[in-house]
Amino acid sequence: MAELSLTTLHSGGSALIGVIGLYLVIKIWKKWQHIDIDLIKARVFLNKNFLVKNWQYTFLTGASQAAHQFLDFIVSLNYLTYSSFVEHLSSILEFMVLVFLVVLAYEWYKMIYSKNEKKNIPNA
Repeated sequence: MAELSLTTLHSGGSALIGVIGLYLVIKIWKKWQHIDIDLIKARVFLNKNFLVKNWQYTFLTGASQAAHQFLDFIVSLNYLTYSSFVEHLSSILEFMVLVFLVVLAYEWYKMIYSKNEKKNIPNA
């Protein structure tokens, strides 16, 4: 069996994480159409833990993207030589952006599909 390269693992992992994220977002979007929005607003803003996690994942997504872009920028200015290490670091930062976005979507999925919410939604 041929050895899997880091690029293959990165591509396959990104595709898998992307499909999971797409699934979660579609499920959330479909459910969102049948939810009392005032109830969701109350549940989101009364749940400090959810707000903190939401902020953390949003921050980590932005920080990973900014680090990735900064790395590309300093390479383009020739302050850093493009090497396999830089390429791998750039790939890891890209992957982290995707992972943090999917985890954020998962937190929303848990909020939307909580047990308390199911009792308040007819035909859901």
